[in-house]
Amino acid sequence: METSLERITRDLKKLATFNETPGEGVTRSAYSKEDREARNYLISEMKKLDLDIYEDGFSTLFGRREGKNPDAPVIMIGSHYDTVYHGGAFDGTAGVVAALETMRVLTELDIENKYPIELLLMNAEEGETFGPSTGVSNSRAMVGTLTEEELRTVKNRHGQTKLEAMKAYGVTPNLDTAKRLPGSLKNFIELHIEQGPILEQEKKDIGLVEYIPGIGRFKIFFRGRAQDSTALMANRKDALVAASQFVLFLNEWISSLGKGITGTVGQLSITPNSNQFVPHEVIATVEIRTFDTTTTTPKELKDCLLTELANIQNTTGVETYLEEMGRIGYSNPTNPSVMNAENVEKMKSICEQLGYSYQIINNGTGHDAMMMTEFVPTNMIYVPSKNGITHHPDEWTDYGDVKKGADILLHLVADICK
Repeated sequence: METSLERITRDLKKLATFNETPGEGVTRSAYSKEDREARNYLISEMKKLDLDIYEDGFSTLFGRREGKNPDAPVIMIGSHYDTVYHGGAFDGTAGVVAALETMRVLTELDIENKYPIELLLMNAEEGETFGPSTGVSNSRAMVGTLTEEELRTVKNRHGQTKLEAMKAYGVTPNLDTAKRLPGSLKNFIELHIEQGPILEQEKKDIGLVEYIPGIGRFKIFFRGRAQDSTALMANRKDALVAASQFVLFLNEWISSLGKGITGTVGQLSITPNSNQFVPHEVIATVEIRTFDTTTTTPKELKDCLLTELANIQNTTGVETYLEEMGRIGYSNPTNPSVMNAENVEKMKSICEQLGYSYQIINNGTGHDAMMMTEFVPTNMIYVPSKNGITHHPDEWTDYGDVKKGADILLHLVADICK
């Protein structure tokens, strides 16, 4: 029992043609013309399998293979098919194609499933489209944490709110009908490219995920005084000096907390950013990753940041302000997302049976699977990314590597569906 490399290759190549920026990577933004074209192709492929095709109240697309017990909880497989601007042909799409191919093989082999199986095709995963912490929208709608406030306030690069973009796409969202009832899902399984170099460097075929770190984001503002570079040192209110103190503090403080957490100031915006003037404003973007739930709490983190910012303001005279960038309705940082251990062990055995090498990988950026773990037993399968590049025109995963990941997905689903 195996998936078809020919069909997987065809699907990936075809979906890459639904693209706003030919020759400059793949751009298929949520609720765009290209989104609709890709969606129509996926619907046409699902029709060939006689799946029950439907959309929920958030326009998430499903193809259901009924189970022997139609009232049993659902096994859900899939990923997202939207991309970032000038992105690649594999992020998200590889998981969509692997899940579609799994359904094909189950149909061809007439495998009987007690539990219903649903192919899940999501079009609003990428947070870049509407700004930081606005991604993984379809999965958040399913678990009931997406809010009307977000739909009305966040905007894409065209100036449309999420609600306006959806209506232009032809959808009037109903978050109540998009929610899944507790206990209605048996498993959620997502295949994704690794978005990192580990599998390629270690020459492994498959990455098995035990958990995804939680994530927290903050924006820190430092506002000093506009002055010429001739201003006396003692009279300055230098925003960059204040920001530099904060960068050093964050690195030392997070390091002191142990291996359960990491923190980075990854971006500084300096105004006026000239050698002739004292910087009078700096905006620093902070990202924190949590690997356990015991190192510290979100409140403790925020309180410590605020305390240090107050100290910096007192010593430098530079005003400071902290803005949270967390998802609406979630803690900041979120807790780590823990995967289903029983299925991880099953996938290890499947890899060994098929002769595929594997290793555990507990890192990576946000995925829809991350949002599902507290709602349903969840698992992720990684396949290699060439040079670790993702969200870029040079993003590449060999079609054969996608097939290997699809084979693991197929065998796992064939086992747990009975």
